[in-house]
Amino acid sequence: MKIATVALVCTLGAATMLSGCLTTPEGKGAVVGGAIGTGIGAIASGTVGGALVGGAVGAGAGYLVGKHTYKCERVNMFGQKYIGTCWR
Repeated sequence: MKIATVALVCTLGAATMLSGCLTTPEGKGAVVGGAIGTGIGAIASGTVGGALVGGAVGAGAGYLVGKHTYKCERVNMFGQKYIGTCWR
């Protein structure tokens, strides 16, 4: 369990540093999805293998989510406009 916890902390730290450098939504989604998947895989299985599989699945899912989203102008319930995320 300690190895999985260390892997989780390292992955989340790396994802935090890398997510600001990427400019495409696909890349940001892959980094964040990979980090979250690694954390969930490590917690669920308690092994490094589970963390690796979770990271790979999370990165793929994050890439797909990033590919199908874009920034758009939305209106909240008070009539104020803001920049949000929309699905294609």
